[in-house]
Amino acid sequence: MTKPVGSAAEEAAKLVSAVQDWARTRFDTEHFATDSSECQVCPVCQAVAALRQVKPETLDHLLDAAASFVAALKTTMSPAPGTPPGSGTRVQHIDVREG
Repeated sequence: MTKPVGSAAEEAAKLVSAVQDWARTRFDTEHFATDSSECQVCPVCQAVAALRQVKPETLDHLLDAAASFVAALKTTMSPAPGTPPGSGTRVQHIDVREG
């Protein structure tokens, strides 16, 4: 029996949890992000510490922000309604054949 798929934030939280579990078994992460002075400047320790504190609400906000960003990119890439294809293109053909 297949489990129903949750919201994007719920699925992202499951993914983060799975990555955390995998990292614990592969890398013994108890030795990372121990709050020692070295860990305060280590980017790996900082990433591990951040992953330990990820909340589903945070992922939900990040996914909303990413969706808004993609929508904004899409509007800048697509031509205005009613614009004939190819108009406004600033591409110039340059012949590079020898001879």
